[in-house]
Amino acid sequence: MAADVKHIEDYLFLENTGELGELVFQYDWSKTCIGDMDNWPVSLRITLSNILHSAFPMFLFWGDDFLCFYNEAFRPSLGVNGKHPAIGKKAITVWGEIWHIIGPLLQQVVVTRKPVSFEDQLVPFYRNGKVEDIYWTFCYSPAFGEEDLVKGVLVTCVETTKSVLASREK
Repeated sequence: MAADVKHIEDYLFLENTGELGELVFQYDWSKTCIGDMDNWPVSLRITLSNILHSAFPMFLFWGDDFLCFYNEAFRPSLGVNGKHPAIGKKAITVWGEIWHIIGPLLQQVVVTRKPVSFEDQLVPFYRNGKVEDIYWTFCYSPAFGEEDLVKGVLVTCVETTKSVLASREK
């Protein structure tokens, strides 16, 4: 008997989520710390659905390896010839050049269960074929899973590079 063929329509939390939802669906999660999508906890499905259906830039680090998820609104932040697609990859792999910045922030949020936020913070990273100086206003918030445990970190953010550079020109 042939294995059941899965379709994106079988996962209601991915309904109408565009390219990023398709990437989530197509990724082989069985080789990751969170396992096959059929066994994902409700908390991950709901959190991810909220992110993928939002028009505001959001990024999610989930699981012991801080696996990467993000929405269509965040996608332009990754630039051309940059980090996209980063869906399903370990954070330390995707964000290696700034791990000294974000790694401690992720751990702090997980341990303290409290958000951290920054305004117009310089966070240079690789995109558009080179490392760029990019300014962000962002918040790292705990993403709770079952049994009230912090299972990930939700990032809400807006790039402020243009406004920061414009204010310096005055």
